Amino acid sequence: MARLGCFFHKRANREWFSAAQRKDDTMAQKLIRLKGNTYYIDSAVNIGIISDGSGRAVIVDTGLDDDMGRRILKLMGEEGLVPSAIINTHSHADHCGGNSFISKRTPVPIYASAFEKALIENPLLEPFYLFSAAPPKDMKNKFLMAKDSIVNHIIVEGEIQIRGINLKIVPLNGHSPGMIGIATDDDVLFVADALFSLNILEKYGLAYFTDIKNTINTLEYLKSLKYDSFVPSHGEILEDPMPTIEANIARIDEIASQIADFCCEYRSREEITAYMAACYNIKLNMGQYYLTSSTVSAFLSYMTDEGILKAEILGNNLRWIRI
Repeated sequence: MARLGCFFHKRANREWFSAAQRKDDTMAQKLIRLKGNTYYIDSAVNIGIISDGSGRAVIVDTGLDDDMGRRILKLMGEEGLVPSAIINTHSHADHCGGNSFISKRTPVPIYASAFEKALIENPLLEPFYLFSAAPPKDMKNKFLMAKDSIVNHIIVEGEIQIRGINLKIVPLNGHSPGMIGIATDDDVLFVADALFSLNILEKYGLAYFTDIKNTINTLEYLKSLKYDSFVPSHGEILEDPMPTIEANIARIDEIASQIADFCCEYRSREEITAYMAACYNIKLNMGQYYLTSSTVSAFLSYMTDEGILKAEILGNNLRWIRI
């Protein structure tokens, strides 16, 4: 198999970065005040906590599982805060896996966009659409399937007040189709997985995407936003997001170039998936294979629509070639 333009990282056996494959977040550290009434829990998935100033607070994402939900409640309690609502930026398990535990302990309404609501309430849909059919048991795990929870309110782009707290909902489509960001009156923007910090880009090679064009549009949109702090779900807090935005765009360009180079002759999606896994030293298991394959599909769709690749059926196999 040709290996054209392949970018290999120095560290071997690198784990693949995606929201659905994030390691179990059992090591939340502390609740940190960003500014005013806006806090975050420093953990593998940064959890937003937005207080109303009187002891009640909205939680932005809830981590992977019951253990993370328990830690969120403990850390909030230590600061004299109790939950008043949950907002899920999107439906990936590491962002809504603590919903069930928190809502059972302290019943609070859950908010999400319309698209993400469907998957939060029906988590089997995540591995189902990755596998394109009823998924095998190996894909029915907490990394791909959070415990189901009921979304009480659908939220849309624009200004909103939730439990007495003024917020702005920002559309961040790309990593997930209905993903949103949350801006606070303290000039802090929680950007979910729309932006990966530089240390995450360095540590992990290939992120998970569902829509490349919208991912690029979202990154360009983030350039126009002015906030004191940008809080990615994974990685460090950003005061100046511009270098990180440019690095995210550059990584997308790099991946597209690798695929285009490899498709100097007809290639199947399976061949391209294996090639990209080799490029980023990803050791695939069942779940990682379909997550990687889904990301490859997002690039193939984008690159075909942009006239970079063309798809043909050859010998009853779907293959792509660079134009």
